[in-house]
Amino acid sequence: MKKIIITSLALALIYACGDSNSNKTAETSATNEATIGAEAPKTVEFTINAVGNTMADMSFDTKEIKVKAGSTVKVNLTNQGTDASMLHNIVFVKQGAEKEVATEGINLKDQNYFNPQNSNVIAGSAVAAPGATVTVEFSAPSEAGTYVYICTYPGHWMKMQGVFIVE
Repeated sequence: MKKIIITSLALALIYACGDSNSNKTAETSATNEATIGAEAPKTVEFTINAVGNTMADMSFDTKEIKVKAGSTVKVNLTNQGTDASMLHNIVFVKQGAEKEVATEGINLKDQNYFNPQNSNVIAGSAVAAPGATVTVEFSAPSEAGTYVYICTYPGHWMKMQGVFIVE
């Protein structure tokens, strides 16, 4: 009789511990899933076309994009031009720094015509030849505000601009 009672108590204890651990595992798993979901940044993707075959008609076809602060931004720049001299990039900068960033980039052909170390530069792409697409992916600033994007290929920044709004 003692053996039956001891065996029953041992089984009850094992069963109780097993349920407790499985509940903790389920709780931990649910917590990990919520944490992973909370940490995963939302990626926002845009396609912006560089259009035109002359200095007079070149532009970006998209004049404004909006994203949430801290989100991952992926921009595909497609150069729809056909003239070999129409090379373009897209560089995201702090508002008011367009001229300074573009002027600095004039002699930076090997760096895609912008200085990525410049504190006014948020991100920038490679240069796209006519018919090509380049992609730039970056984290949006954590501070909400209005920024701009420009083409820093020499002589283009004044015509090729857009507004980058971070909410």
